Amino acid sequence: MNGIKISVRQIALTGILTGGLLMFTNCISTDGKFSENNGTWVDASLPSLYETYSEHFDYVGLAAEYGNFGLKQNGSNKYTASYTADGYWGRPNELYYSDVLKGISRHANTITLGNELKPQFVLGWWAPGTGDENDFKTVKFTGTNGVTIDVPASFGNEKLIYATLNAAKSAGVKMRGHVLTWHSQTPDDFFAENYSAKSDNNFSTLSNPVSKEVMTARHEWYIKSLLECVAAWEKENGYGMGNHLIWAWDVVNEAVADDGNPDGNFYRGSTSGTRNKGPANGGSRWYEIYNSNEFIINAFRFANKYAPQDVELCYNDYNEYQAGKTEGIIKLLQAVQNAETVNPSAHGVEALSARINVMAMQSHVGVSYPGVASYKSALEKFMDLGLNIHVSELDFSAASQEEAAAAYGEYFSMFQDYGNKSGLPQKIECVTIWGINNQNSWINPAVNYSKKDAAGNFEKYQSYPLLFDLIDNNPATIVNVPVTGGSIRLPKWDEGDSYKPNASFNAVIRALKS
Repeated sequence: MNGIKISVRQIALTGILTGGLLMFTNCISTDGKFSENNGTWVDASLPSLYETYSEHFDYVGLAAEYGNFGLKQNGSNKYTASYTADGYWGRPNELYYSDVLKGISRHANTITLGNELKPQFVLGWWAPGTGDENDFKTVKFTGTNGVTIDVPASFGNEKLIYATLNAAKSAGVKMRGHVLTWHSQTPDDFFAENYSAKSDNNFSTLSNPVSKEVMTARHEWYIKSLLECVAAWEKENGYGMGNHLIWAWDVVNEAVADDGNPDGNFYRGSTSGTRNKGPANGGSRWYEIYNSNEFIINAFRFANKYAPQDVELCYNDYNEYQAGKTEGIIKLLQAVQNAETVNPSAHGVEALSARINVMAMQSHVGVSYPGVASYKSALEKFMDLGLNIHVSELDFSAASQEEAAAAYGEYFSMFQDYGNKSGLPQKIECVTIWGINNQNSWINPAVNYSKKDAAGNFEKYQSYPLLFDLIDNNPATIVNVPVTGGSIRLPKWDEGDSYKPNASFNAVIRALKS
């Protein structure tokens, strides 16, 4: 049937057997070719995305949002309790709702949270000087470097961690943890004395950063505490060795600069375009404090110490296919692989060795750039280091649905050449689409960085980056989004809305190789 896999699960859902062949209503036309489905993404007639590719990739995933809002704990055990919105602040999003979880369960066997496991959301503390000092309590922590520091008594947003894990469990999917160490979306207070950031230059740099030694202890405390939170939740919810809900972590994210020179400075914070700049302008507080890659090596040491050994540790970056940046990333990966084991025996702790298993290629690509050949070149260089590949944040900047569909078909055809059937010592083991629907993608509208409008601004246009479109059942939430020459009307997701497959979804299904 044109290479489309049929699972027992799909047979049970459709119950339609004709002449020994399962017919996908509205999905298989009379000439036997796959055609566009006119229903929703949970229709029994629609092929499952991850089941279709189960022989090629261990995981096929979707990124989704849960939302950051007030949560009520329902039950005395925080690890097994359910969590519901308390109505106090914020707004639930996709993963909070059972209808969305049904679709995710249908098409993915792993998810990535867009925001909720980033340090900005995990920490959620009230820092001194904000008027809420009484909510910020500290305890002592001694790092493996022997430095004793004050750390927050608990994560300020711990309920959100457990609520998102619960959502994944209820959908029957696993999760890529995203992300432990990142220059962006990490509070400046985390890097400052007394957890209260100060600056003399509008926060391009900090005037009161902590020392490297203190920051290393804080870094260890954060990674240790978050991984122990997840481990405790997993233990109470029936997960364990060989069966983790979070099966991989992005340990470090986007630490190589776009303007770097792999023969010299290439880390974010070391280059002319990122030096002495705050994270919002491309800089890195991590590099500001360390002035070296020490924090990157530390991150993989701490993750290796506190994560289960069967959980994969990843480096994640974008523009990973640009020649100069590819070489910079390779040097970063090699630095982690070749890092010496630290044996702080004077402090009575075990040796710390770095571990890295995966290069996670974000893959925010265009329909014509970098092109499959350039992408493959970078992919093969990373695999040559003995690392598996995660395509971790796939989407396309495309000016039309037809362009997007053609690109999805071309890339998925190529991905399979490096999957489970390739026979290669390393492989692409996971492909994650960065979002669910076109209308709510971070990339919409897209920016054309090669062309400016009459006012000198980069052109913006409606894009078609993802596999589904929003079925908007609440038109009141439609918003006008400015683009060059006018605006586009994009609905926002609300409870009761759904999704339907678009031409890109169909192209991915058609791209399956036997």
